[in-house]
Amino acid sequence: MSKRETAAAKEVQRQKLELDPKYIIKLTGTLLGISAVVALLLGVVNQVTAPIIEEMQAEKTAAAMSQVLEAEEYLPLETEAEGVTALYEARTGGEPAGYVVEVSGSGYGGAIQMVVGVDLSGTVTGVSVTDHGETSNVGTKVVESEAVLGQFVGMSLADGEITVNSGTNRFDGVSGATVSSRGVVSGVNTALAAVAGLAE
Repeated sequence: MSKRETAAAKEVQRQKLELDPKYIIKLTGTLLGISAVVALLLGVVNQVTAPIIEEMQAEKTAAAMSQVLEAEEYLPLETEAEGVTALYEARTGGEPAGYVVEVSGSGYGGAIQMVVGVDLSGTVTGVSVTDHGETSNVGTKVVESEAVLGQFVGMSLADGEITVNSGTNRFDGVSGATVSSRGVVSGVNTALAAVAGLAE
């Protein structure tokens, strides 16, 4: 390659590197336009799906409430208990049957949303997890297993807080899912404490 050809090739490369300012402005505008359209579409999709998701979650929670403590009606109660998202008095035949507490525990994959039934004596009648992000085939062995969650039935704070794999008020956690087990135990303890606080 001659010196002239080499110089010409270098000039072509230099011109490629020096982008036209009009081209840069056009490219930036195009990218901004695409981003704006995508953001708008995401906003529209969120507006359309949010009420549907909320309704589905409400139905799931209602089903969980009747699963953990069957009653004719659930009357919302005021509570400021930490970790409690909602507290209901369960009533049958106009008489109190116990309480249903919506709580959140911290699991391996984030918050574990659950519903805990507690009878009038402060004893767990059932636990149902309504939403979680736990690892499949590990944490899900805790939060999705009725046999595991069924261990809580009959437990109370009479012997102190429920603990994982130790103590007199013992919950047998799932091997390899210690964080998930602790998250559920924490939620149940929170629910029991909230109900105990009503009597104070």
